[in-house]
Amino acid sequence: MLIVEEQEVIRRGLLAITDAIPGVRAVAVAEVGAGDVETDVTLISTATLMNAEQAGVSLDRLRPVIVIASAAQPGSLEVATSRRANGYLLQRDLTAGSVRDALAQVLHGRLVIPEPIAAYLLDRARGHGVVPPPRLEHLSARETEVLNMLVTGASNKEIAHRLGISIHGVKRHVSTLLNQFHSPNRVHLVSHILRSGVISSPDPGAR
Repeated sequence: MLIVEEQEVIRRGLLAITDAIPGVRAVAVAEVGAGDVETDVTLISTATLMNAEQAGVSLDRLRPVIVIASAAQPGSLEVATSRRANGYLLQRDLTAGSVRDALAQVLHGRLVIPEPIAAYLLDRARGHGVVPPPRLEHLSARETEVLNMLVTGASNKEIAHRLGISIHGVKRHVSTLLNQFHSPNRVHLVSHILRSGVISSPDPGAR
């Protein structure tokens, strides 16, 4: 099994879980494409998958894939299930037993869908899968500034110049915002924010 997870603490936790499964040998890397690893199944978190897509990294080598959804909430499930996968697991439910069962099903060609994800997909198919409006109160002052500038269409370079921070710092804040609002890219993020009405559409001459 190949584990792809950017956060070291989670990566180590996943390795500890898979080490407890008899007959399973796992290799863990921090990003897609980090070394050529022969594997039967890939286990990857939604956030790591999103970041790879944003970086334009090919995901073809990741088949078959089990995607880990960070939470059983509509926003997180929307992002997780929009990715083509052979199975899904919820982060809260990760145990040696749940991973072992998911592996066995995927290797036999079955689709792994935990009950909360199946219920979400069914609701969405019926037209009930409405994602709740985003909340801004959990953002830091700097993240709020960056988000407001993203809504005006400012580039990373423009944001860095106006806030007096580095391009790397801007990219880090944008990545955090994408993860917090479960958006695959900045266009989706801005669209989601504007549709919700939590930030008004910018004045065309505001920039």
